Amino acid sequence: MIGNVIAFVRFAPFAIFLFIAIVGAFAALIGGLAGWSDVTEFGKLAAGGGALGFFAWLCLPALIRAL
Repeated sequence: MIGNVIAFVRFAPFAIFLFIAIVGAFAALIGGLAGWSDVTEFGKLAAGGGALGFFAWLCLPALIRAL
């Protein structure tokens, strides 16, 4: 039971950050095609933040082991 909770805590941020990155990319695409600069900028910000969070969470165990 506790193992399931630990697995959820380890892998849930991957799903959240990946979802944010994908939705942000689609928002940037739609904003760019429609000519809405505010939507494009927000989409780029969300996509970049989601990708940064995804790879930061991915590299976190390696950084902790290196210390």
